[in-house]
Amino acid sequence: MSNDSVSALNNYLQSIGKESSLSWFEERSGPEHNPEWTMTCKIDDKPIATGSGPQKQAAKDAAAKGALDKLQQGG
Repeated sequence: MSNDSVSALNNYLQSIGKESSLSWFEERSGPEHNPEWTMTCKIDDKPIATGSGPQKQAAKDAAAKGALDKLQQGG
């Protein structure tokens, strides 16, 4: 699974001097054989975007993409 959005988010935060403000919250639900991961991207401890997927990395990438979109739009 690609983590291009996570890398892009890290690069963006570094470019604005906020790389240390990034944190993640993860949740797992569903049965053992078919888990659903939810990752929440936080900036300065404030949730900014959430992503879900069958793998942790897919959920993290989706959350990173949402966060980057919001940040680049001034949100």
